[in-house]
Order: sequence, then C-alpha cells, then structure tokens
Amino acid sequence: MAENDPESAIETTGWLTGLPITVVGAAMNVAKGVSDAAAVASATKAGAGFTLNRDEAQSLLERAKRLQHNTRMMIPDAEVLTRLTPPAADPGSTGFNQQAVKAFGSGKESLEAMHQYMAELIDRLEKALGIVGESDSQAAADVKTAANSDQGKGILG
Repeated sequence: MAENDPESAIETTGWLTGLPITVVGAAMNVAKGVSDAAAVASATKAGAGFTLNRDEAQSLLERAKRLQHNTRMMIPDAEVLTRLTPPAADPGSTGFNQQAVKAFGSGKESLEAMHQYMAELIDRLEKALGIVGESDSQAAADVKTAANSDQGKGILG
C-alpha cells in the first residue's frame, strides 16, 4: 500500500479506505524524485484523500499517538465497569445494574474502536511520512554492514 502514490490501489479495508494520505516534502517523495508540486498535483488528481505538509503530518501523528495511548489506558477501567454487580438482589438494583453494565460495555467497545482507528491513522501517517520505510531501510543496511564486518561476528563483535 502506498499512500504517496495515489494511482496505486489501496489494499487494506478500514475507516480510511480509499483516502490516501500524501505528505508534501516527505523523504519518501524526495527519494523518488517527486517534487512538492508534483505530489500535490497527483493527490489532487486522485480525488478524495488528505494532502498535508510535513509539519501538519507530524503534529497529527503525535496527537493520534497521544489519543491512542489515552484510550489504551482507559480500556482496563472500562473492562472493570462491565463486571459490576448489584448491591442487592432486589429487582430495582438488578435492573439498574444490568442497564449500567450494558452502557459501560458500549463505552468499552467505543474505546476499543477508537484505539483501532488511531492505530490505522498512525500507520498511514507513518507510511506517508516515510518513517516506517526509512527505519526498515536503515535496519536492513545495519544488518548488511554487520554481516560484512571484518570480524565476521556481527554486531556484538
């Protein structure tokens, strides 16, 4: 999947399906020899999607990571609320508890969905920024360098 190449098919399904994210000035575009103007023109021609400059994309990525972290921290508390028991076995307490547990269950499901939405947004933004590709390329280069070292013992020497 290549968000920076709007003409290629998007392979995944999710809430961002069909909405490529293009980052103007991303290292990935520079490496391909794509100018900022060409990236914007290509994204505009493709139709729906998001075109951001690098600072906007970085800011959105940080916000998405914070939101994902916050929702991840709330999920265990929401899970506990779905296991509440009524204070008494009377019909009023039991009925109220059932409704409360149902509402808390819906809240937990919403938190889990938000966590998944943020995971997809973070993944897409990182790919658009070239973060994932750059770190993978660097890791591959490091492994190759270690394998070709004079000592023949790898990174640990």
